[in-house]
Amino acid sequence: IVCSPRQRVGKTLIARVLTEFILADGRSAVAFDLNPNNAALYSFLPRYAALADLSTPRGQMALFDELISEDEVTKVIDLGDESFDKFFTLLRQLGLVDEARRRGIEVVTLFIGDPDPRSAQSYIDLRRSFFRMALVPVHNEQVASVQNYMENFPNPVAGERAVRIPVLSPFLKSIVDKAGFSFDDYLERKTGMRTELHEWIERTFVEFRELELRLLLRDLKSSLTLR
Repeated sequence: IVCSPRQRVGKTLIARVLTEFILADGRSAVAFDLNPNNAALYSFLPRYAALADLSTPRGQMALFDELISEDEVTKVIDLGDESFDKFFTLLRQLGLVDEARRRGIEVVTLFIGDPDPRSAQSYIDLRRSFFRMALVPVHNEQVASVQNYMENFPNPVAGERAVRIPVLSPFLKSIVDKAGFSFDDYLERKTGMRTELHEWIERTFVEFRELELRLLLRDLKSSLTLR
């Protein structure tokens, strides 16, 4: 789950890159676009994305049935600010985190921090309401690279750092925002020159790879403790 209760903090961009990272690794993935008034993720990844509707009980059950389906497909959710409260209210009421864990599915929430105090409060509320969910703070350097606000989003696991998404310059953003652009395809191009965009994609992919390793270590430590 890629989320924030605030607009324009990079949710869709991060969800896009995360989905392509999973696909580039040879795994299956589907991305759910929960932005009712701006289905940007779906327009960027029409082959791998689906529109989700929380406005009706049928749409809600269709989405949550997909999320806990034991089908070996990684699900990525681009949770828009308009759907933020409703989504997590339903997640809590339906007990979806516990049900997912019973099925061997880990729910990981990437929460993008920003300087607004309301974001910090929402982060605290999620920590209290979903203590079994893997909650991971994300520092998108595009949001505010100077202000020291990430201390308001401490990692629930002591010693673990936030995921860092490097700054994407306006010129590079104009490239990745073009219809049909693929981060993985760009990396695979046969060119004799490495560009700033190559560096950005690789750094971001490494952030996701290191996050996966940290999550695996969490599970290993938990298993050893239980024994």
